Formats: sequence, C-alpha cells, structure tokens
Amino acid sequence: MNMLKKLSTVSAASIAICGVLHAQVYWDINGANAGATDSTDASGTWDIATTSNWNTASDGTAAVTTFTDTDSVVFSAGNNVATATITATGTPTATNLTIEEGTYTFDGNLKLGAAATYTVSSGASATFNDAVSLTDNSDFVIEGTSSMKLSGAGKTFTKTGSGTLTLTDSANSDYAINVNEGLVVINRTATKQLKSIVVGASGTLQLSTSDQLNPLTVNGLFIVDEGVSDSLGQLYGAGSIQAGDNTSLNIDKGNFSGDISGDLDISISKANGFSFNDGSSVEFVIGANGVSNSITSGDANMSELNLNGELTFDLTGADLTEGNSWLIVDVDGLTVAYGATFSVTDFTESDGIWTYDSNSLLQFSEATGYLTVVPESSTYALLAGCLGLTFVMLRRRK
Repeated sequence: MNMLKKLSTVSAASIAICGVLHAQVYWDINGANAGATDSTDASGTWDIATTSNWNTASDGTAAVTTFTDTDSVVFSAGNNVATATITATGTPTATNLTIEEGTYTFDGNLKLGAAATYTVSSGASATFNDAVSLTDNSDFVIEGTSSMKLSGAGKTFTKTGSGTLTLTDSANSDYAINVNEGLVVINRTATKQLKSIVVGASGTLQLSTSDQLNPLTVNGLFIVDEGVSDSLGQLYGAGSIQAGDNTSLNIDKGNFSGDISGDLDISISKANGFSFNDGSSVEFVIGANGVSNSITSGDANMSELNLNGELTFDLTGADLTEGNSWLIVDVDGLTVAYGATFSVTDFTESDGIWTYDSNSLLQFSEATGYLTVVPESSTYALLAGCLGLTFVMLRRRK
C-alpha cells in the first residue's frame, strides 16, 4: 500500500511537470498539406490563439492549430519555404525560436521567454524590423544570418555558431553580450551603453556605429569600422583590435595584453589610468608631417598610462623629410611610465632614445613622446666638414 501511495505521488508529480512543458509548433499556412506552403512563400500572421498558422507535425501533415503563448516555435513545417514575411500582433512570446530554412522578415514586436534559445540554421536568414525583447538570459545559436532590434535591460545573450548577428536597436537598452563564436555587428542608433561585452577567443565583435561599451573584454577580435568613435568605460583582454581610418577609443581605465593595429587614436580619461601590459602591441600609422594616430589624455587630470608592451610604426605612407615629427604619446597631458619590458619594434634604445635607420634616421623619444626624422650621421659629418672648411678660409683671409 505504501508503495502504491509513492507511485501515485510520483505519477501526480510527473503529470504536474508535464503540464508545464511548452508545446513545439511549426509554422504552416497550407493546412494539413505537407510542408508550410503550397508555393515558395509562407507569409502570414503570428498572433495568440487566433489564426491557425501552426502545426504540431514537423512535416506539416497534421491539422493546423493556433499559437499558444510561450510555445516553442520552428519556422517552418517541412523545408519548402524560400521567403516569408511574418506579421506579429499582440506581442507573442516564444520559449524557443528556430529558423530552419528560407529568408524571413518579421514585423511587429516579439518576446523570447525564460531561458530561450534563438537558432538560425546554416543558409537561413531572419530580419526583425521591430523589437525582440529578452525576458531572461538567452542563447543565440546563429549559423546563418540575422538582423535584430533587441531590447532587454539587464539581460545577457550568449552568441555561438559561425554565422553573423547584426544588432540594429533604436531603443535605449543596456543588455550584455557574450560573443563566444562567429560575428556580432553592432550597428545601433541607441544611446544607452551596452554592458559587460565579452569577446571570446573564437568570437568577433564589429563596431559599425559609435556606441558605448562598458566594460569590454577582448580575447578574440574587435573591429572598429572607419570613422567610428567610441567610449569604453573599461578595456581588458589579450585579443586583437583592428581599426579603420580615422577611428578613436576613449578609455577610462583597464589593461590590455593584445595587439592593436590601424589608424586608432586612443585617449585615457581617468586618474587611475590604463596599462598596456607586457606582450601588447600598439601600431601607429605615420603619414604626412604631424599626421598619425596617437595616445593622448581625455581630460585635464594627468591620466596615468603605463607602457609595458611594444610600439610599432607603419611607415608605408610616411613623409620622411628631415625635421618632420609626429606626436605618438602625449607626455604633457599624461603621466607616462615606461616599464622594463617596453620596446619599439626594430628600434634600438639608448638613454630613452629609440633609433631606427630606414634610409632616413628615425628617433622616438620617451621624454617628448615624439617620433622625429633626424639628419643622418653622414649629413652631420658633411656639415662639420663644411664648417671646418669655412673656418680655415676665414683664417687664410686674415
């Protein structure tokens, strides 16, 4: 009898658990016919408990039904959809949302439910023209491509898969991102800063519009598109930063152990400062006289800069006329400390002066922060000879 009571209790608990499981339904606009559509287009309305555009059978051969809020949804039944425009009304909430094949465009607001997974299969595509809200932290598995207006203050999504996710938010939403795999493109017009952006070793973050990221940890690749300026509350990591022309980052504090390349101006804006760690590398693109990227101060408080890594100079477009110079490190606006592991690629050092002979003699001075084209030693010898000859001639005239 006791055993029967226990079995009854277990059965009741099982029924209760099963009762809260969410149904999985497949997008289907052609009734019980196989597939989701009788053509290649599967456009229709996604509402709550009204329009029968869903099927419980993955091939679309069961009777169609309506969507129940928090169902898990798959687009679509079968695999015969090429394109579809889905119009959402009433803000449906999907526990999970999967795009299996085809090119989908979504209009109207949607929600992803608790612990949701959003999946886009390889070769598939989904564009969301209106807000998709995060109810909870979510997993985004993107093997294809997706463009999304996302909202979800205080929530985090984790991006995996080799595909591309583009964020086009216009609302002010401060969600967080873990880019573990593939590419995330930030192309937002929102002004509220994104929080806790972590780019994993296999991930890429591309910044296409000026935004605010705080903090940003780069262990993979961070791309700053041409002309973009950004404010980073904090920067950490050991990955790579690649910058286009005329780009800038304003950094409050942190430290970085990776590589920075391209025409990137960096400003440091807090008294507790920033460190380029041993193993880091920062590139400066040298152009016409006085034209280069640089590291400067972003405020008047003599921000601290610790240089323990390597500086490199791209001289491809440099005007190496004697006397030309470029500000590399703003020692007048920053409190600069050169560590024991500091170096300048291909330059040799003596008493804080780094020298390199590339048909023109270049010197970087730790004291001034300038890279300068100085006269070659042979030029000095010629000048000395001329001065000596002038002196002899003057003596003979006497």
